[in-house]
Amino acid sequence: MTRERCDRPVELAALVDYWLEEGERPEGDPLEEHLLGCASCGARLQGLVDLTDGVRRLAREGAVGMVVTPSFLDRAASEGLRAREYRVAPGGRVDCTVTPEDDLLVGRLQGDFAGVSRLDVVVQEEGRPEHRIADVPVSHDAGELIVAQAMPAARAWGKRRFRFRLLARDTTGERLVGEYTFDHTPTPG
Repeated sequence: MTRERCDRPVELAALVDYWLEEGERPEGDPLEEHLLGCASCGARLQGLVDLTDGVRRLAREGAVGMVVTPSFLDRAASEGLRAREYRVAPGGRVDCTVTPEDDLLVGRLQGDFAGVSRLDVVVQEEGRPEHRIADVPVSHDAGELIVAQAMPAARAWGKRRFRFRLLARDTTGERLVGEYTFDHTPTPG
């Protein structure tokens, strides 16, 4: 019998971990049993699955750029997607392009995230207003933040300069983790 209203709702972080975890689960996993028996938490998990599928579709269409995890890139590679990757140190600049064979354009923004609890990503395309993505999740020991863009949009770009700033935020204000410049040039042909 399923419960309509949950007296012990599963936290969002636990739902995300459950959804992204690969491999077999142990027999009698208490979280899995709860999700199967609780209509409320099961519906929240289904909402997360639907959201993930929608974001994946928009990303493949190139409608959005996004911050991704290494496991996202591993999964994309296992599905046959090819990523063109650029690694940039704080204060660095890189010339970048895409080819017809590429499925994802990936920037690996290196930085020291120790002690960072809140991180904003500020993106500015030269000649356009900046765009801020607030409260991006980042692991303290990651060493990099990975941003990705699907190819339909990137293939349409002409010569462009993009600047990314990573800003750690806390009660005392903002601290620059790093600034990264990408000079995009279309592939001839």
